[in-house]
Amino acid sequence: MKVLLLNGSPRKDGNTSIAIREMVKIFEAEKVDIEVAQVGTEAVRGCIACGKCRTLGKCVFDDAVNEIAAKFEKADGIVIGTPVYYAAPNATVEACMQRLFYSSG
Repeated sequence: MKVLLLNGSPRKDGNTSIAIREMVKIFEAEKVDIEVAQVGTEAVRGCIACGKCRTLGKCVFDDAVNEIAAKFEKADGIVIGTPVYYAAPNATVEACMQRLFYSSG
């Protein structure tokens, strides 16, 4: 089993990172193959629903999402860690998830 953990915090060593590290410990103890992707510090554009990802096999915006998408497709599970700002997830995480789910659908 392979699990992809997305860290949506712009603070690499903040509370979200602490929570992700705790989950990594549990997954490792259970012999689960894990990978952590730091997306909160990346510049990620939102999806514009152009549909090019379905014909090109990748998003026209060449940013971290294209790299994460390959890992996302191979993962059996995904954990999304994000700080909550104004009753919503970090905008970078939202944009990343929009594009990942749109391109895989």
